[in-house]
Amino acid sequence: MYEKERGNNMKKMMTKLAVIFALILMVVPMNLASAKTLEQIKEEGKLVVGTSADYPPFEWVILDENGDSKIVGIDVDIAQLIADEIGVELVMEDMPFDSLIPSVISGRIDMTIAGMTYTEERAKQIDFSEQYHQSVSNFVVLAGEEGKYTKVEDFDGLKIGVQKGTVQEQMVTENLPNAEVVSMQKTGLLIEALKTNKVDAIFIDDIVTIEFVAVNEGQIAVVADVVFENPEQGKAIALAKDNKELLELVNKVVLEAIESGKITEFIEANVSLQASSNEESDEEGSDEETAEESEEDSE
Repeated sequence: MYEKERGNNMKKMMTKLAVIFALILMVVPMNLASAKTLEQIKEEGKLVVGTSADYPPFEWVILDENGDSKIVGIDVDIAQLIADEIGVELVMEDMPFDSLIPSVISGRIDMTIAGMTYTEERAKQIDFSEQYHQSVSNFVVLAGEEGKYTKVEDFDGLKIGVQKGTVQEQMVTENLPNAEVVSMQKTGLLIEALKTNKVDAIFIDDIVTIEFVAVNEGQIAVVADVVFENPEQGKAIALAKDNKELLELVNKVVLEAIESGKITEFIEANVSLQASSNEESDEEGSDEETAEESEEDSE
């Protein structure tokens, strides 16, 4: 009888311990358990940075001299500064924008630098660095239609394209209650949707707008001076919660880059690189058209 009672008490105690352990796991930040510390990054010899490489001049893909794909951009240059400061190799991982924060939390990547804007909602899940760039967002419409819009309310009730998971998606959803928000994974898809009349307008970052309008000159245009009353806050680097030592290093690099003028240099260099990339694409297109015409003539 005594042995049976002692066995029952033991089972109850083990059950209580299991419950307590489960509660502890719920309280302890799981993202810190999976996110690599600064020391672990040094030991591994590489810094893994996530981005969404369809957002020139912040990040986009070009072909290098060997014909291989390469991610370049303002954010890549900043990531390289951080990797150099740590003394490790930089590894860039391209993924959809709305996968970036989950990938930081899970530890798949060490941080994300992707033209990401600070928001209070995002800050509940991840930590942000000091901001490295301030910008606002623009509405873009088909060329010739920009004069139809003089205020934000003119877009209410229309189909507005935004990139999925971005602050622009949030701003349109919150400020234009009657608009039909069309969310897409890539900025390039938004441009094509606009050009093929699948949306009435798109809403994207101003510095990105410059590049896409230049590429599609005469087809799309910015609606000037029509912005939300509360423009978006600055862009920052996102890391896992409570990764204090790594965040301090990132902040040091960002602030030094701002003070030294490197951020401005990165912006100017990548805007220029994007412009030259566009020119090369145009030339290749012209060469292909000429070749096709020659073939037709010979036929």
